[in-house]
Amino acid sequence: MTIIRQAAIILIGVALATTAVAKTPKDTLVIAREISGIAHWDPAVSQILEVNEFNTDIYNRLFDYNPLKPGELEPSLAASYELSEDGKTLTFKIRQGVKFHSGNPVSAYDVEYSFHRLLLVNREPASTMKQLGYTPENVTSLIRATDEQTFVLQTPDRFAPSYVLNLLASSGTSVVDSKLVKAHEKEGDFGVEWLGTHTAGTGPFQLKTWRPNDIVIFDRFDEHFRFKPEMKRVMVRHIAEASTQRLLLEKGDVDMAFNLTAQDVDAIAEGAATKVQINTARRIMYIGFNTRVKPFDDPRVTQAMKYLIDYDGLEKTVLKNLAVIRQTPLPAGFFGALDEQPFSYDPAKARELLKEAGLEQGFSFELLAYPRSPEAEIATAFQAAARDVGIEVKIISLPGSQLIPRYRDRNLDALLLAYSGGYGDPNAQLSKFALNPASLPGADPEAEHPSILAWRLGWSMPELSQLTDAAIRERDTEKRRDMYHQIQRELWQRGPFAWCFNNTFALGLRVGVNGYLVGTNGTDTSFSVVTKD
Repeated sequence: MTIIRQAAIILIGVALATTAVAKTPKDTLVIAREISGIAHWDPAVSQILEVNEFNTDIYNRLFDYNPLKPGELEPSLAASYELSEDGKTLTFKIRQGVKFHSGNPVSAYDVEYSFHRLLLVNREPASTMKQLGYTPENVTSLIRATDEQTFVLQTPDRFAPSYVLNLLASSGTSVVDSKLVKAHEKEGDFGVEWLGTHTAGTGPFQLKTWRPNDIVIFDRFDEHFRFKPEMKRVMVRHIAEASTQRLLLEKGDVDMAFNLTAQDVDAIAEGAATKVQINTARRIMYIGFNTRVKPFDDPRVTQAMKYLIDYDGLEKTVLKNLAVIRQTPLPAGFFGALDEQPFSYDPAKARELLKEAGLEQGFSFELLAYPRSPEAEIATAFQAAARDVGIEVKIISLPGSQLIPRYRDRNLDALLLAYSGGYGDPNAQLSKFALNPASLPGADPEAEHPSILAWRLGWSMPELSQLTDAAIRERDTEKRRDMYHQIQRELWQRGPFAWCFNNTFALGLRVGVNGYLVGTNGTDTSFSVVTKD
């Protein structure tokens, strides 16, 4: 097996048959992937990782990540910008000559409409801009276009400019074709129903076909202002089984396989016409426990659960080349991230904590998980470990289209899931786990915040919420780093989340397929620079 390391990408493969030709057309990228979670395409509605990734190529934002330089943020629909002396007003000049897929020209009024719409639709993606103090009530006065090419964004408070610009590259801030969307509005829904099954962007690809749990087809947009992709078409086939994905890849029926087991990765790496590409990502896997459900309202119980995950064993077996141990919501190398591993597989420690909580006789609960690899294997291993200390775990396998709504509705005991923040700042991750808006001073404690993971699990620690909120306003870099260290340590001690692994996205590819990088979040992954020999 040959292993070549380049930056954050590891290519594992044996390229012996350089003349091997896949059966797929040279100008078409065919992908096998489990995509049951896709239920809605509107960037103002969906926070599903797969939708965010695909919308990266369907839409553009004021700032976008460069697919040729992963993690590098650059102006996109914004040609330039200026920051006011008081640090509270950003003025953007919109790039001229850009067209939507419909042929309509892009103007600052489309940007204004998209931002207003994001806050007025007020679904989960709006939480990103709410962190800057925007609300459905103030957005129209603080965010506005002053002419065709000028867009002004005023923030209620001062923030680090880099933090604001990273927010402007998040999926929710995708710019939509205002004329087209308005033409499909129904009863003041801002076109949400129509954009659930259609798209209205400027990106290098446009949605051609979507059949849920079957196939997604994207066609190249030849008038894109940044890239002209080599691929004329991208087809994503819904293939749930990892073994089937591997078989299709080996036969040459697909160019890329997404959801692989460790055994599949090893076999594909040894193939003469296939290779494996392993990319680091921000996708952090965790088990979350609903503190609104007994006995998870007792921190001793949620702490005990953290000692029932066989971190080392899973990393070396079912997660080999698929994930690495990560016990914090911040990925390695992220600003403010701690690299400590305070938990280990320790059933004796779990029993001790359960005894302190008066649960030495055990209890039972349901664990929601995706019916795919590696989630299924992790859930099964956790189930076995829990049984050894007297806890019965019933695994409920659900596709994303059913699991996510239950999570949002707080209709669960516990779940195994992963989270990837939509922009390049630690707040993208920590604000979801540590900050419950209902616990901030002056907030309505009965208000619903379905985009916040802490709220979904009924967990609130007011002092930690306030610290997390204060961290985004701290302009001193070292002080801000210390604040994030403190937040992570508090989460370890009190939080209902057991972070366990950082996914590495092992992709199986045909030899000759190059240029596809799984970015560190959904908005820096792109098909636009993929090539095929």
